[in-house]
Amino acid sequence: MVDLRGSKLGTGVLTVSLVLLIIAARPLSIFAQGEPAVARGRAIFQGKCAPCHTVGGGDLAGPDLRGVTARRDAAWLDRFIREPDVMIQAKDPIALKMLDKYSGLAIPNLGITESDATLLRAYLASSAAPGAAAPAGQAMPGPSVQPAAPAPSAPLPPGDPAAGRALFTGRKLFQNRGAQCFACHTVASIAPPNGGSLGPDLTGSFKKYGGAQGLGAVLAGVPFPTMVPVYHLHALTPQEQADLAAFLGAAGGIPAPMTLFVATLAVWGMGGLYLILYAIWSGRLGRVRASLQAR
Repeated sequence: MVDLRGSKLGTGVLTVSLVLLIIAARPLSIFAQGEPAVARGRAIFQGKCAPCHTVGGGDLAGPDLRGVTARRDAAWLDRFIREPDVMIQAKDPIALKMLDKYSGLAIPNLGITESDATLLRAYLASSAAPGAAAPAGQAMPGPSVQPAAPAPSAPLPPGDPAAGRALFTGRKLFQNRGAQCFACHTVASIAPPNGGSLGPDLTGSFKKYGGAQGLGAVLAGVPFPTMVPVYHLHALTPQEQADLAAFLGAAGGIPAPMTLFVATLAVWGMGGLYLILYAIWSGRLGRVRASLQAR
């Protein structure tokens, strides 16, 4: 066997081999270029966006995002994914129009990083409607990468408003030991004191989130930053989602009867006052009688 190491012929053979290897590998790299980004973007979408959005499945609490990369500028879309609250406060006209269209339901700031926003946009671009063109300067990620859109969530089972009320108020514990809703949220139909103030009032949430299915999707994912640590390992079961949605749908917006609450409070107040006065003055007559008897 001839040793070509160190010779000009050996160097030439090595160079040609490297060039051929690069040329052979280039098509593979082209086809693989978009796939990891799309897959990672899909995972982010499922974890943070799917409770309120679909890609091709219709509107939920928020709009269907199929083709959004063709409708919106890439820079605008990246910023809105990362800082929706800032853009709403800055009165961005597109953000305000969507806020009005979706019943004032503002998308929360989910803490999405710039790199994750790029991955999300890559996934959304790959799932665009056939024939939809990306905005100028925005390349579609990878050749013909068309992953299926997330499957729509399964329909919820029939919900029981009474069971949902018990779950909301904490009289019935969640199966996976999640925190009770009553600790952070209020509903007008529950007699005062009707819940906590850390989270928003959920009185109109059934209509705001588009009915039982939309509200159930939000309860399944609980994507809001303050709720993620609380329910990450304590997810609600489909039946619990349905029961809570049924309770919020049946009771939302109906004020609790105040007459009974005020009457009950008055009776307990008078009873407590009587007991206090009795404890203070119960021995007064006895002491006066004993003094007269002693004389």
